[in-house]
Amino acid sequence: MGQVNASEARYIAPFNGAVEIGLRALTVLTAAFPAFYSIQRLVVFDYLLVHSDDVSDGPAGLHPKTPHRGAELLVRRGVLQEGIRLYQNRGLVEARYEDAGVYYSATENSAAFLDVLASAYLIALRDRADWVIRRFGANTDGEIQRLANQHAGEWGAEFAMESVLRQEENE
Repeated sequence: MGQVNASEARYIAPFNGAVEIGLRALTVLTAAFPAFYSIQRLVVFDYLLVHSDDVSDGPAGLHPKTPHRGAELLVRRGVLQEGIRLYQNRGLVEARYEDAGVYYSATENSAAFLDVLASAYLIALRDRADWVIRRFGANTDGEIQRLANQHAGEWGAEFAMESVLRQEENE
């Protein structure tokens, strides 16, 4: 086995990269097993998973409240698809092709894989995934999309108002 030249090595982002976002999708799909979900639903569920405190009755968020975090919904799709393919190639996600699009589900092996991972973050992630499925799992794709469309501008907007207030305070 030869050495990998640094210029040949592929960089994999450790945070919000395909491995992490794919793992988050896997936790949601495992919590919802045997349900199949569209990629758009998974994009919104991924957001709700890490920013669960953006929902009035949601648990504490796993990621910090950053300004304009609602815009994350616009940029996650490609990385999420890459992450799903990564876990699909390892037999942990199954795809079903329908006229309306591609739908994804966990497999029989997904829960056992997640059970082996024992970090505090993953335990909290699985708790949030259970919450997301209990709270939003029965909603249609259209209802999930309307939720995201209605609130995306609000999620993270509190920082814009705080900035305006501080600017007025300093004048």
